[in-house]
Amino acid sequence: MPKSSIYEVAALAGVSIATVSRTLNKPHRVSEATRSRVMEAVHKLSYTPDLEAAARARHHNDRIAVVAPLNTYPGFTQRLQGISSALDELQSELIIFQIDAQKILNPQNNKFLDSLASSGRYDGLIIMSLPVNGQDLTRISSTKFPTTLIETSDTRFTSFKVDNSEGARLGVQHLIDRGYKNIGYVGFNPLPSYSSNPSKEREQGYINTLLENGRKVNPELIITPDYSIEDSRIKATELLKSSNRPDALFCGVDINALGVLRAAEELGIKVPGDLGVVGFDDIDIADYMGLTTVKQQLHGSGKEAALLVNKLIKDPLMSEPREIFLPLELIIRRST
Repeated sequence: MPKSSIYEVAALAGVSIATVSRTLNKPHRVSEATRSRVMEAVHKLSYTPDLEAAARARHHNDRIAVVAPLNTYPGFTQRLQGISSALDELQSELIIFQIDAQKILNPQNNKFLDSLASSGRYDGLIIMSLPVNGQDLTRISSTKFPTTLIETSDTRFTSFKVDNSEGARLGVQHLIDRGYKNIGYVGFNPLPSYSSNPSKEREQGYINTLLENGRKVNPELIITPDYSIEDSRIKATELLKSSNRPDALFCGVDINALGVLRAAEELGIKVPGDLGVVGFDDIDIADYMGLTTVKQQLHGSGKEAALLVNKLIKDPLMSEPREIFLPLELIIRRST
């Protein structure tokens, strides 16, 4: 009779192979319900673990794989810092895979993420800001491999997100309440590595807020530079030199707001007297620049995703997949 494998035990128990390994080697680190299911499968299949492999497993901490876009934008860096700080506290190991989104979108690589989970090298997975719709995640889903998502969505997994439209409402309403009349929007072109286009969602929030306040939407006051301080400076300069100059700009991202501030300085436009500026994100430099911004939990989203993965490692069925919208906060500084 052929010897049963750890994969068969995992499939029968409805958990990942990492959870089976943890149950056998560190039973105190899994819930009683999970431990009971795994041990029942072990007995039914008469599974006998490899003693040498078991000894190695007893000496390793949890290894969490994080798959993120191939870039160094401040928001991604702060999220990774949040993940790292949480895993440090948990004494877990962090392994980062930075990937070009085009690789994920290539049908020939549609099993890349699933292969990470089935390799046996990792205990949990965090997918950040990458498209997952085209990925075959069958093994991850069927084995309940501990997985969380940040700024991307799949109904099979818990995802951490922000309400971009609501964030824009906070920023634009603040400008209206400050008495600004001619409010424009500085968006940003889609990032090649992004799973979605938050700029469009924030633009819609800008439009909705103007309309709700009885304001007209002027397409000439909407510009879409690249995600770049320099390109934002160039396009904002053109807008601020036009005959229909805005007296306030809501920016879909802090990086582009910095370009607007530079353009205003070069043109001798006083902020906030002649021009109010609001950003979105609250990256580290926003405080230094005195930028009013809509703060999202960049560090916090990474930390929460890591903490949830740790809980799912202990009990894969501890919660149903859901969307978790993290709070947004308007941080008022001298730019308004």
